Amino acid sequence: MHLGKYTIFVLLVLGLLLQASASSRGEQHQPEPVTLKVLLLPYLMYAPFFIAEEEGYFAEQALQVEFVRMTKSEAAIPILVQGELDVLAAIPKVGLLNAMARGAKIKFVADMGYNPATGCTSNALVARRALVEAGELDSPAQLQGRRIATISRASFANYRLEKVLNTAGLTLEDVEIVIVPIRARLDAFEKGTIDVSWLGEPWLTRILQAGHTVLWMPVQQVIPNLQLGVIVYGPSLLDENPEAGRRFMVAYLKAVRQYNQGKTDRNLEIIAKHTGLDQELLRQACWMPIREDGQLHLQSVLDFQAWALEKGYLDSTLTEDQLWDPSFAEYANQVLDTSPW
Repeated sequence: MHLGKYTIFVLLVLGLLLQASASSRGEQHQPEPVTLKVLLLPYLMYAPFFIAEEEGYFAEQALQVEFVRMTKSEAAIPILVQGELDVLAAIPKVGLLNAMARGAKIKFVADMGYNPATGCTSNALVARRALVEAGELDSPAQLQGRRIATISRASFANYRLEKVLNTAGLTLEDVEIVIVPIRARLDAFEKGTIDVSWLGEPWLTRILQAGHTVLWMPVQQVIPNLQLGVIVYGPSLLDENPEAGRRFMVAYLKAVRQYNQGKTDRNLEIIAKHTGLDQELLRQACWMPIREDGQLHLQSVLDFQAWALEKGYLDSTLTEDQLWDPSFAEYANQVLDTSPW
């Protein structure tokens, strides 16, 4: 079919206009680059953050993540509340619950690790080998009077410890609580200044390999399916920029899916690079699973809250709606389940 010059000209103009329109729509869908500050502690449960960074999952969401390194997450709670930190990942804490009860704009938004009823042990009570081999720690009843290392009396670890003690009719008042930083516990066990301690990976494998302790009781034997880690958003993502919060969750849950593939060469390479841990240690350690859909076993948190309230550590009781916001994980699942990645 023969087309006149005028017709060809019109078609060319229409084509250019359509191309410009499509380009304009594409630009509108490009997310605005955002810098987020994210807490980082020396535990294997933070591996998805390293994976998201190394594999470009944060970059895909136009996020630049600045890791804020600390040794204890308690110190991060005030700066999260103030909006100077965007994302905190930690075990449930009295400080977090009290901040929520006092009106702070923070909420749990996703799973960061749990202990299934079966599988390897990533968190456990360890005991001095000499005591166990001498038959002096054959049962929870023999914990009476023992020196047990912890980080504070109101800790999640002490909640789990009292669950163990209760099986023998004991309470925390029947043991000697000793405040010892995790990094100092290997030396404390070697010197015999502590008898028992809760430990998580990679410290659990490290201390067991030193030979002065034995794995005494896995956490899943005490509380199956315990929610050990949570992702917490502050006001900067809950109120000021929830769109960035949704993008972070997409990158995070995408990394969780890769993390749950296990000890692949790539995962080992990334985690070793960011933690400084030897790959052989990482192969031997138990990698705590993280739910790929980000959902929480919220009853674990509610049970801890009830314990803390009974002990007088909490100001008031929080409802499920006050504790967590599932919308970010729900959005991320929709994106990931329909994407071609």
